Amino acid sequence: MKLVTFRVHTERRLGAVLKEGIVDLNSAYTAYLKEGGEVFPKRVASALIPPDMVGFLEGGEKAKKEAEKVLQWVAKKKDAVGIEGEKLVLGDEARIQAPIQYPGKIYCTAVNYYDHATERMANDPEARKKEIARMKGLNLKVADCFQKQPSLIIGTGAPIIKPKVSKQLDYENELALVIGKKCKDVKPEDAYSCIAGYTILIDVSFRDQGFPQDVDFRLYKGDINWTKGKGMDNAAPMGPAIVTVDEIPDPYKVPLKLVTRVNGKTRQDGTVENMIIKIPDLVSYMSRGTTLNPGDVIATGTCAGVAASWGPEGFLNVGDLLECEIQPIGVMRHTVVEDKGPV
Repeated sequence: MKLVTFRVHTERRLGAVLKEGIVDLNSAYTAYLKEGGEVFPKRVASALIPPDMVGFLEGGEKAKKEAEKVLQWVAKKKDAVGIEGEKLVLGDEARIQAPIQYPGKIYCTAVNYYDHATERMANDPEARKKEIARMKGLNLKVADCFQKQPSLIIGTGAPIIKPKVSKQLDYENELALVIGKKCKDVKPEDAYSCIAGYTILIDVSFRDQGFPQDVDFRLYKGDINWTKGKGMDNAAPMGPAIVTVDEIPDPYKVPLKLVTRVNGKTRQDGTVENMIIKIPDLVSYMSRGTTLNPGDVIATGTCAGVAASWGPEGFLNVGDLLECEIQPIGVMRHTVVEDKGPV
């Protein structure tokens, strides 16, 4: 399934994407139950397929199986409406939002692709090849990671803000996994069983804010301030959908491709094959001593081609159109706007 969160008027709802449009899963399930003779269809539907993404993920396999039944029912009843006459399949009136508005945790993995880790050596292919071979020999399992605040999340189409304080606005197109069940201290071989699906997270970065050069203290100058360098307004675009693991059972078997375009010109074009620490080890490490819950997000890093690698002219400017694509998840599209104050 391809799951989305959409807005109609002022209400956010859980949906599934079909070729006919977006199915309101909660409304459709309610109608399905009523047709089947359920006396309290609204109550049962709200328990098994609630109208919010995290609630649905908490329902696990049972909720997913019921949703699959509903989608088959909707496909056969093209003119079906909800029990209060509402549309069950929506078109343009359904405005796509971030699939999870406020995850409990957003973990991001830094420098996790061989080609990205060696971008500065692009002019010396032989040295780059040797460095990649050296890194592979390290057999790394522990990720360099940081967190983004849930309030930074925006959905596709929302603006990326260029702060007044930053002249180096960057992008990182990342495959992100969404946790599907409560778990802790996960073994790598059990990691995939904890994942509900995959989405895109754009790690918007502010390269000149990660190193506080205005502070006259050597330790600060040599360290990375992830909180500011990665954490300004609207710095976590996510979406446009969550594709469930049954449709992407192994992201590496037919390797998912990351493509980023700025004003139509390709900047990033790589695959998850280049990932240094793979998904099983990422889940295992992030869950050490930490309980992961349904709806938590782990971004897995980005491939070569970030703005910083293109020189000073590579950074994003006001008016630029950024597109980050990972199929079959979809495309995230964002226009860069100037900072006009509190969002």
